[in-house]
Amino acid sequence: MRSLPLLVSLILFSGPLMAHGNHQTSEDLREIKREIVKLRKEVHSLGDVRPATDEVRQLKKEVSRLRKDIRSMQDLILQLQTMVEEQSNQAQPEVVHHPVKERPKWACYMKDMRAGGMHSKGFTRVEAKGKLLETCSERGGVCFENKITCSNE
Repeated sequence: MRSLPLLVSLILFSGPLMAHGNHQTSEDLREIKREIVKLRKEVHSLGDVRPATDEVRQLKKEVSRLRKDIRSMQDLILQLQTMVEEQSNQAQPEVVHHPVKERPKWACYMKDMRAGGMHSKGFTRVEAKGKLLETCSERGGVCFENKITCSNE
């Protein structure tokens, strides 16, 4: 494609020399020039064709569809997490009440984008984490045990 202008220039400017050397008529040169003009138009028309634009549009549609699918899957994950938490809360035995004189020994903290900052205390680390996860769930947060920080008081 890049050598085409060079070829065209060579033919146009060397035409009279070839005509003189080979005894071609000026009519033959005019015919060659017309063919070159036609060829040049075809090359320019090929440059205007953009077959990739349809492919790009299709890819953009596919990306949009995939983003919607991801959002719906995220919603499903949150629903499933809520259902699992509800089922685990129903299956838990009654909480053992400790005497009033004894203070809780564990404190846990968690910060969630939806539920905000939360803390809880318990006589055991497991109890403090359980209370914190329950509070997070009630507030509609995205609650994961690995986001909890606990310390022994």
